[in-house]
Amino acid sequence: MRKIFDEEMRIQRMLDVEAALVWAHAEVGEIPKGDAEKIMEMASTKYVKLARVKEIEREIKHDVAALVRALAEVCGSSGAYV
Repeated sequence: MRKIFDEEMRIQRMLDVEAALVWAHAEVGEIPKGDAEKIMEMASTKYVKLARVKEIEREIKHDVAALVRALAEVCGSSGAYV
């Protein structure tokens, strides 16, 4: 049980970093603010599920890329900016 929560916390911290990057890109005008807001909202383990990240990671063998892909999936059209 502890391992699952530790992994979810690690995923959430990675999502926090992705949200900060999106915010920074929006601040300098590289991505639309509306899309950034959507991505920042979805950058949570409430939406990005550990099981999906792990599934993608098994396929592509890269944890960060798996997280980015899983986040993009839940963001709809805004996911193009992840």
